[in-house]
Amino acid sequence: MIGHDTLTPEERAYQQEADAFLAEHLDPELVGRMDRTEVLYPSEFIRMMGERHYLGACVPAEEGGGGRTILEDALLNERVGYHGSAALACARTFTAHVGWILAKYGSPHLKERYLRPMLRGELITAQALTEPAAGSDLAGIQTTARRDGDRYIVNGEKRFLDGAQTAGFISCAVRTAEGSDPRRMLSVLLIDTASAGYEVLETHDNWLGFRGLGSAWVRFTDVEVPAENLLGEEGNGWQYLSEELLIERVAATRAQLGQALRALEIAATYAEERETFGKKLREHQWAAFKVAEASTRLDAAALLNTRAARLLDAGLWEEAKMEVAMNKWFGVEAAWQTVDDALQIMGGIAYTQKYPIERILRDVRASRFTAGSTEMMALIVQRRAFDRLRDPAFRRDLVGREVEGSPVAKRASERV
Repeated sequence: MIGHDTLTPEERAYQQEADAFLAEHLDPELVGRMDRTEVLYPSEFIRMMGERHYLGACVPAEEGGGGRTILEDALLNERVGYHGSAALACARTFTAHVGWILAKYGSPHLKERYLRPMLRGELITAQALTEPAAGSDLAGIQTTARRDGDRYIVNGEKRFLDGAQTAGFISCAVRTAEGSDPRRMLSVLLIDTASAGYEVLETHDNWLGFRGLGSAWVRFTDVEVPAENLLGEEGNGWQYLSEELLIERVAATRAQLGQALRALEIAATYAEERETFGKKLREHQWAAFKVAEASTRLDAAALLNTRAARLLDAGLWEEAKMEVAMNKWFGVEAAWQTVDDALQIMGGIAYTQKYPIERILRDVRASRFTAGSTEMMALIVQRRAFDRLRDPAFRRDLVGREVEGSPVAKRASERV
């Protein structure tokens, strides 16, 4: 944050420790190579983070994770975004939200076979939610998994799987039952990408931003998955995925705030040095006010993010849905506006690759629709906001009849 934060001394120390480590060990050239798509997946970075227990930082230590809170995981992600990129932060974030549900609901087999190697950086995962027809609508998922003895037979397609070409396994949302209630029809299977019938239909390597993860459109054709690769219980996938998305929306948003902070720092420093029309840029009121507004915006977003994370850490999953949506909605929009303002302050030079502003702008733009679009977050907020804003003393019987009994109505009746 730019102003005073509300972190505990332990939380602040953890973030500072991570910041120092990343500043020293994260190769800036890696970001450039990823952006130029010379790197398909940041495997070396992931292994480095695994050695420091920075993968799955919020996963319990006894399960191979960092043993930290969800908030601390988000604080770590902020610094990855600041020193690195959205793609680097995303690669690390997968281990947090996928790791969380594996640690909480996975069997000993799943933890040994998938979770612990993933947290060591030895095994890459991809998250398979989005489908060509359903988008990010969990209720619209059409990929099916039919139980056949001691295995499931999976058929369907998934799109925009970040890391799909490199992943050793996929955490895949599948439909295991029919019916009208999507909360009883979904399950989560862990699918090895080496399985027969797993096919990459199309690679996505021409992104506007968010480059260097490797993403793909994949098809499952009669893929056989051992029944022991079912996460938790069949039909409980909605619950698992909902919890996973709450963590993702907190951690991923914080990375965007880290990127936006870096852009604003560059722009503010540039404004102190660059002279236009006979004075420093910062002495022009319009530029100074943009910095002031952006600083306030980023701090407000960080506070919303901290509040949402604390609610999750307190186990208030259902109660936190509105706050998590507020955090995601306001946070990514604040990041986008801040980076755009930074570019506007610096002008044409920021539109070139002399500074990382243009790359950050491209990266941040994707966050407005990934992990739940801004519009979806608004829908979540309005539902719960109406419930919390309902006035128990409100006279509903007067709606549309407010003038009755008023002096105006009395005078009108007397004239009649």
